[in-house]
Amino acid sequence: MESAQIIRTNMYPLVAVIVLNWNGWKDTIECLKSINNLDYLNYYFILVDNASQDDSLNKIRDFCSGKHVNNPRQDLSKFDWPIDMLEIDCDQLSYIKLDHNRYKNSNRLEKLIIIKNDKNYGFTEGNNIAMKFAVDKLALDYFLLLNNDTIVDQLFLKNMIKSVCEHTNIGFAGPKIYYYMPEEVSNIISFAGGKLGLNSSEPHPIGVDEVDNGQYNTDRIVDYVEGSCMLVSKDLTSEIGFFNPDYFTYWEEIDWCIRGKKAGYHTLYASKASIWHKCYGSDTGARSIYYMIRNRFLFIKENESKGQKFTSLIYYFCYFFWKIFFSLTILHRDKTKLRSFIRGTYDGIKILRTK
Repeated sequence: MESAQIIRTNMYPLVAVIVLNWNGWKDTIECLKSINNLDYLNYYFILVDNASQDDSLNKIRDFCSGKHVNNPRQDLSKFDWPIDMLEIDCDQLSYIKLDHNRYKNSNRLEKLIIIKNDKNYGFTEGNNIAMKFAVDKLALDYFLLLNNDTIVDQLFLKNMIKSVCEHTNIGFAGPKIYYYMPEEVSNIISFAGGKLGLNSSEPHPIGVDEVDNGQYNTDRIVDYVEGSCMLVSKDLTSEIGFFNPDYFTYWEEIDWCIRGKKAGYHTLYASKASIWHKCYGSDTGARSIYYMIRNRFLFIKENESKGQKFTSLIYYFCYFFWKIFFSLTILHRDKTKLRSFIRGTYDGIKILRTK
């Protein structure tokens, strides 16, 4: 206990790394491979499976046992086999007693806690289940929420923690995110922090599609960071709670960052931390459009003043609605996505009308 306290108060606060898997075992295994190379000495790794139907759990079990998995992107030579696994059904989480020395990692992915959910709880509640478990069982300092379709730089967590420690009142932090390109190391930026206009409810990702020439190499306070990689202070969650599960997926990270800002916490873009994001792992086309549109209205209801609600709705119905409508009808001619867009708008209006 004393040695853990020494580590936590110096360079390496205790981090619970959480990855959510839903029908994506190939990406998840590649993500595990990159986490195995992390240069960080004090973390637990929790993998949450959201009731996958693609045999994900068996594939991940095979991988952790050292068996060959039909995934040509793997480099298995750097793992210490077998990876020690603890599998827990979601309804048994409160009964589990963790051996902290057994499941805490050093600088290798030697041990793995797998939470098996009984249904697809979405991005929000899937991560919430893991975070609540971590708070209950671990004396941690931070959560690191990481999409399964990401690849991390070896130093990214160490650099992100260093940036957070150089600032005050940081509730959230996110890295520089590049597009993942299988054949090369990409320097095309996908995300370098985000700004949000509360008078329009319009998110503005910084740096998107730009070649990285060092223009975003300075840490800065931003309005939100992307949910594909969020470092979250445990102290913040004690004050404002976790993801709002009503979002299910999309807009939940923006809502969380704005709630944190109202409670006095800052959101930090950590410029020296880097990851690569495939940007497709959670995209299901029409389903994505539905939640992105519906949840925009949920965000307006939960976070904006009467005046901001008014201007945001004027912006939506006078500009944004018609922009998307004409794109789906004339440019793409996609009736399925158009129906999802209309249904998301309709259900969003119903959300606004509820008390």
